[in-house]
Amino acid sequence: MKKKLVAVLLIVSLAALTFAGCGGSSEQNGEADGTAKPITLRLASDAPPEHIATELNNWLSEEVAARTDGRINIQYFPSSQLGGYDTVFTEVMMGTIDMAQISWNAAVDERLAAFNVPVATTGWESAAWMLRPDSYLSNFYREVAGEFGVDFLGWVLEGYMGLGMVKDVTNPKEPGAAKNVQIRVWGADVCIETMKDLGFNTVTVPYAEVPTAIQTGVVDGWIGGTPNMNYAWVGDFITKFYVNYIYSENTAYMISQKTAAKLDPADYEILKEVVAEASAMSIEKAQENEEKYLKMLTDDYGVEIVRFTEEEIQAQAEFIKEKTWPKLEASVSKEVLDGIAADYEEWLESK
Repeated sequence: MKKKLVAVLLIVSLAALTFAGCGGSSEQNGEADGTAKPITLRLASDAPPEHIATELNNWLSEEVAARTDGRINIQYFPSSQLGGYDTVFTEVMMGTIDMAQISWNAAVDERLAAFNVPVATTGWESAAWMLRPDSYLSNFYREVAGEFGVDFLGWVLEGYMGLGMVKDVTNPKEPGAAKNVQIRVWGADVCIETMKDLGFNTVTVPYAEVPTAIQTGVVDGWIGGTPNMNYAWVGDFITKFYVNYIYSENTAYMISQKTAAKLDPADYEILKEVVAEASAMSIEKAQENEEKYLKMLTDDYGVEIVRFTEEEIQAQAEFIKEKTWPKLEASVSKEVLDGIAADYEEWLESK
């Protein structure tokens, strides 16, 4: 672990020299009379301007400035303007970028890939529980990120991936039954093993090559995109979209501990409160966005939408946990899987 961290720090050491002083204020955030002075924080994101995360980030920036009376001002950089999520994460570690709303960089530590666990959440209600500020996953990421000089602040639920297909799936709601289709999966056990166990034939295809792979018949469809991505990416030639709630697409809010140390403690609490509100809002917005694009897939392209009932979703989740999760212990760890499962069961019991 320490060797991996040292390697990362060496890689970004030049960036640290280049950007020193370009993130937050280089001075302690306080005047001699004890009043906090204004500080500007750079917030990096991969989200494009039209993305729901950008809407949230713009709201967050305005709200933080208002609630702190201008003592914290956030300058938002969407569309990977400050670099991709992997570069941004290491710069947040160094403090050369203050804040980010990005995917976790599991190349730094494989534990950071835990949010990719299939059926960790299975819909909007479970997401609100599993991604709450004091959930198992939130506390886990708070602990792991803290080892790298990063404070985890909250989640952005961007939506749920589904199956975009040009060929009908046989027994789509019967876990383990042969599906008689070949689908694109991404190159990680959390996807490959899950979809194989469910009964799919799988091929690993790079994300950028998905449309070509479907159109040329290499695959009959794909897993890895939310309804809006399917609409934009393959909507004009897929014929069915299966809404199965196996994988959520999440990003995280984080802040460099070096930046956090410059903030007035009371203002930092305000920042964390606003982020928590933005995280909760993301679930509602993601649900609205899903329904919007499912309708657009049908209205604009004639795509048939196949929905799973709550009973079918839970049966699928139980199958994956029993059949697939043991295979993921090498990459995710049994401790983490057990923690996620226990928190999920607590949600079920609270319903």
